Amino acid sequence: MPPDAELLPTALYLIQRGYWCALYELYIDAKRTGALAADDAARLTLHKFFTDSQRFPAQVLRAVRETFDSGVSAARVIDAESRAAVAEYDLRIARDDLARHGKQSSSALRARDDADGTRAAMDADDAFGAVPRADASMDASTSTQAHVDTDTKLDAACYEFLSRRGFRAAALAMRDESPTAATLDEQSFGKSPQASSVGERAALRRMYDRARVAEHTAAALESERARSDAAESELVRARARVDELEREITTLRDEHATVSDNLAKINAELNLMKTSSSSWEKRANAATSEMTRLLSRLGAETDAEVTASDDWTSIHGGAPRTTIEEDETIDVCLNVISTVVGKLPASARLELLPMISRACARAAGDATRAARAANMFFEMYKKPNEDQRLAIANAIANVGEVVGVDAFDGMFSRGCLSAETSAAAAHGDERRVLTLDVVAKLGSSLWYTSNAFIIDSFKRGAADPSDDVRAECARGMSRYIAARAPSDATAADVAEDVALALASDGSEDVADAARLDLAPAIAEWYLSSQDASAVSMNRFTDVFAPKLFNAALAALESGWSGAGAERAFTGWSSPEEADRMRWRASATMRMFESMMPTIRGAIERSAPEHTRGDPDAVDVALANDAAWPLATWCVNDASRVIVRIISSAAPDVVGQESVRESMCAALTSWCKVVGPRVTRSTLIDELNEACVVSRDQRAAVLPLLLAGVVPNTPNGDDVLEDYLKRLIEVEAPKVLSDVPRSEDATTSDIMGDAARYLAALERHNACLLRTLKRCAKPDNETGVRLLTTRLFAATSEVLPTPSVLEDVYPTLNALRADAAKYVRCESALALASVACSHYESVDATTHTMRQLEILAADVDIDVRVAVVAAMSRGASVPGTTFAVSAANAVSALAQANFPAHDRTNRKSFTQDDCAMATALFAAARELLGADGALFAAVAPALVALLGGESAYTALDQAHRAQVETMLRDGGWQIAPATPAEPIPASIPTRQPPPQTSSAAAPPTSGSVFGRMKSKLARAPRST
Repeated sequence: MPPDAELLPTALYLIQRGYWCALYELYIDAKRTGALAADDAARLTLHKFFTDSQRFPAQVLRAVRETFDSGVSAARVIDAESRAAVAEYDLRIARDDLARHGKQSSSALRARDDADGTRAAMDADDAFGAVPRADASMDASTSTQAHVDTDTKLDAACYEFLSRRGFRAAALAMRDESPTAATLDEQSFGKSPQASSVGERAALRRMYDRARVAEHTAAALESERARSDAAESELVRARARVDELEREITTLRDEHATVSDNLAKINAELNLMKTSSSSWEKRANAATSEMTRLLSRLGAETDAEVTASDDWTSIHGGAPRTTIEEDETIDVCLNVISTVVGKLPASARLELLPMISRACARAAGDATRAARAANMFFEMYKKPNEDQRLAIANAIANVGEVVGVDAFDGMFSRGCLSAETSAAAAHGDERRVLTLDVVAKLGSSLWYTSNAFIIDSFKRGAADPSDDVRAECARGMSRYIAARAPSDATAADVAEDVALALASDGSEDVADAARLDLAPAIAEWYLSSQDASAVSMNRFTDVFAPKLFNAALAALESGWSGAGAERAFTGWSSPEEADRMRWRASATMRMFESMMPTIRGAIERSAPEHTRGDPDAVDVALANDAAWPLATWCVNDASRVIVRIISSAAPDVVGQESVRESMCAALTSWCKVVGPRVTRSTLIDELNEACVVSRDQRAAVLPLLLAGVVPNTPNGDDVLEDYLKRLIEVEAPKVLSDVPRSEDATTSDIMGDAARYLAALERHNACLLRTLKRCAKPDNETGVRLLTTRLFAATSEVLPTPSVLEDVYPTLNALRADAAKYVRCESALALASVACSHYESVDATTHTMRQLEILAADVDIDVRVAVVAAMSRGASVPGTTFAVSAANAVSALAQANFPAHDRTNRKSFTQDDCAMATALFAAARELLGADGALFAAVAPALVALLGGESAYTALDQAHRAQVETMLRDGGWQIAPATPAEPIPASIPTRQPPPQTSSAAAPPTSGSVFGRMKSKLARAPRST
């Protein structure tokens, strides 16, 4: 029978005998040890027994479960039982030691005394209490065993099972409940009396420890229950507090809403009162002035005696006493303001504005006092602060509205705002900036009608030496134009001159203010006018726009000379003039670009009625007839002038303003103004015609045509891709018998520059790469593939490294195996250009060197020479990995082509040998000239070119002498050699094919040419 099979009979026996505490402990122990889960019958029996509501009410079972069936209680009971087992083991060891020492005693008396002492110690132990002597225990055990009946044996057997299976708590509980099990132990069956006595003591010891553990466990549970009750009470109080706070928050929110509504009502009433008070204040001022005038007249006509006795007058020239008192009050106020204004922070000074405004209004009749009061506005402005400037400008404008135009001119226009006062040396830039803000505020006020003063102020501001003043002049004039929109031609002339002057200002802040603020305001001013006055749409198309175009043309065309096919870009007389002209042209075109959204809006507003509100319909109308005046001007006159400006674009120079960038941005914006259909039908045709005028004009127009015009046609990406392919097919050199045309280099330079600029605008990279891949396929003509290879080299200068690795190198790898030798030659040079452009990438150099290694084994000598020429481009990036790899590759190629002891005389060298030797010499010289640290890598190539020990070389005598000089300069010792034989006349020197312009270079890791083993030992260095 398995051990778990005894669990059910034991449980049934305990139920039958009524040992419920032992049964409950058995239930808990069996659950803890997992025995209950393995015996479904015992688990169901115990569960049914303890869930009987008649035997165990729900509240009683819940209390018992909360008290004993907890993780804390069970853990403590297990821990206590473990400690009891350890104590029991220690006691047994001690007793065994005591018995062993008793046997070894030679004296029976001493042994008896020791036994008596042991019994006395055990009797004195509180844990055991009074324990009978050993012989008495044996007698009792014998007597008890004699009277064991059936129930007692069953209890003992059950107790033995519980103890053996480890159900300690159940065994101890049964001992407490059974009247006979308390006198029995595990030794009652088949064991000696001595062992029975020891087992009884051990059982009693366990009962004692269990009782103490239960006592501590009950106390701990009670403490835990008390803390739990306290925590629940605190939780209840906290929840009550939360509810109370939520009610308070709800109340406060309701009060806040009520206060907000009341505040809104009060603010509305306050605004009404302010409006009313302003009106009444004006009436009071008018009445006061009238009363002062009447009293003065009355005093002059009244008798002196009456005047002396009248309380309303004084002896000061017959002026009313109230006037004198008010003047004294104004003086006191101004003195106080001038005293405290310097001690207040900038934010607090604004609180003085109402007092200064009132003093100015009341002092309007006294020129001296009024000038002093007006100057207080400027004296309180000490630090640049835009908010403070606007507040002061608004206060001054309000004073003018109160006192009137005449009084204001006497107080401000001819005083603190006049040209003489603003130009005073004591007044800094901040005061002149404040003056322009005040002028702009006056210009936007309806009560001020003196436009001449405003225009003159802006003219002075545009010529001010301070950048801040000129920038504020542009911003202030834009506010004035937007608010007032004057209709006189004088204001328009001044505004145009100021805008053109400030747009090309040397300060970028001033130019940006004119370009972003003033120019759009002027365009909106002209194009929004619907009348036939001097300022209207015609003013923009006939006067302002031509001024702008002429300024750009004058700046650009000054660098060109000739006409027609002889037209060429000659540049300017000095770098300073070139920089000034480039900046003027760029600033003018950026200014025109800022007005283009306004122009487009005016086109849509003035379009035919059936197209308004539909931009596509407007574009169709522009392309079909452009019947309304503004559309006609944009499509015809303006577009032609823009093409002229583009045809005069200056090439970009490092360190100077990029004209091409501003031109491209303006051209792209203009295409959006006239729409994609007009761009395709008009602009592209006119720019194509401009491209064929001259070479320099073609170089100026083609990049802008590709980047700024073609992509803005309908289906721009597809059109750009098709246009590029057709352009390459037309411009590709026509290869006849593998000999390029003479204009090959010119075409490549222009096309390369255009493709490079197109690649710089990253949004067109995908289209450009797709087109070049299509043109690199073998089914294209040889010239197309050749030009495509050069374009790959040009565009790799600006393409990002990932695009180069993913798109450029695979295509160049295919071109490397092209059937035409000049395509293979060009691919070698292109690979070197790519490595130079991306020298910071190890992958780029690795790809380049691997593919050049394959080309170095080409059957055609021109291709091998081109590979050497490609290696020499490492000189353009000295100190990089590509330069080191190229130097090692040159040495490897020299040693492979000119091994030692291979030539017996000078005539054994072929024409190809001479061409290769000359190319290797040129590459070694360039590499050493760029970086002398490469001498160790290049020296083997120089030694191989000298012929080694054979002293026969493919170089002519002059080149041989140069090689010897380079070796001596590097510390090599050159042995005297037999003079080289002259090169036979039948062996002419060969030159590498023409090279196109390439890029700068990059470095990478070790060269793959390292696999070529050197066959020539280096000559020893001189000591």
